[in-house]
Amino acid sequence: MINHIALNNFVKKSGTNKPLSLDPNELLSHHLMIVGATGNGKSTSLLSLVESLQQSQQTSIIFDATGEYSQIPHAITYTLGEDANLDFAELEAKDVGNILGIKNDHLIPKLAMAIESLKIQKNVIKNNGTYIKINKKLTTFDQEQQKLSVFGRDYDATLLMTQVIQEFAVPFGDSRANYDLLGQEIDHEAIRSQWGDLLSGQSRVRQPTLNRVFNMHHNHTVPRTTQTDIFYILKLFSERRSQQRTLVIDVSQLKTGSDVSRLVLSLLLKKLLAIRMASTIRFPITIFLDEAHRYMPENQKQLNDTGLFKILREGRKYGIYSVVSTQSPLDIPAQLSGQFGSALIHQLNHPDELQQIVSLENIVDYHNLSVGQAILKMYRNPNTMLVDVTKPTTKHDTASPKFR
Repeated sequence: MINHIALNNFVKKSGTNKPLSLDPNELLSHHLMIVGATGNGKSTSLLSLVESLQQSQQTSIIFDATGEYSQIPHAITYTLGEDANLDFAELEAKDVGNILGIKNDHLIPKLAMAIESLKIQKNVIKNNGTYIKINKKLTTFDQEQQKLSVFGRDYDATLLMTQVIQEFAVPFGDSRANYDLLGQEIDHEAIRSQWGDLLSGQSRVRQPTLNRVFNMHHNHTVPRTTQTDIFYILKLFSERRSQQRTLVIDVSQLKTGSDVSRLVLSLLLKKLLAIRMASTIRFPITIFLDEAHRYMPENQKQLNDTGLFKILREGRKYGIYSVVSTQSPLDIPAQLSGQFGSALIHQLNHPDELQQIVSLENIVDYHNLSVGQAILKMYRNPNTMLVDVTKPTTKHDTASPKFR
């Protein structure tokens, strides 16, 4: 016999003091969008829902771009750059290039080669520094490549741009050319054409913040503040039930809204989905994503490759249910907004924004919602109801400062 749970402390029927008992399978299992103009209760709704899930002993993960949710009670919080990091060695060359500000697609294959070379240098040859390709025999390189598959995969990412220079090794352009070697000289002309991106990458690998957020050095002889691999934390949390069922991942060390911040949030969502896809564990996990624009790529053509897109499209099959907040439903592209089965709608600046979420034919009066009031639309229920969100115990002061 299956015991169904109910969320009894999230919202009340408006104008009464009577809590509504909501089935999370109707509210959450087809994703929930929380919308409303600034100051009308989105953050309060998000926190109230987190607390309701805690009271029902359900698992949730908050991806916190600003550090505003790091003090939630009864939660485990990891802050990237402090007690947690994201291991550079786990990233693909394309993602590494984005983090390092490399925009030229022609340089990404060289970056992939540089990553492999540094892995060989550290794990096969077991030396520090760059892997020299000038006058390296092809047969020797092939043997070292094969050995890499059974050795470690870490490398010193701070040497990436120096190593990329080595990847421009070519044979001599005359009769002295020896094609049994990886190269005999560096193609300096090709390097000059990529110099802007190389300088950008070199600047970023030296940034202290990125070195704290990403485990770039992999130099175990240098004492470091104890940090845990955040991918490992995601795996543990998504595969094991425990008393602490709320996880907060704080990425506020990275500039909010920056390309690196968006990329890191996307990588975390992709990793969570990949972990669940590879596992037979299926207990529900509700993830919270505050302010949807922080997860959107600058170029909308890249939307289909983001973690948000993938988790909204595929997450439900693996027990990952999303709660996404935004100031306006127009912030969310049509190919994403169609993935939300439920909506909690606070006061909006323009009533026509509602048409992005719900049919106006069956909606209750929305013109004069007070702060904390909202319209609730549940999955597969054509009707809407006017509700008051229960105030959470967690303090979350997002109001604009007042003149005193």
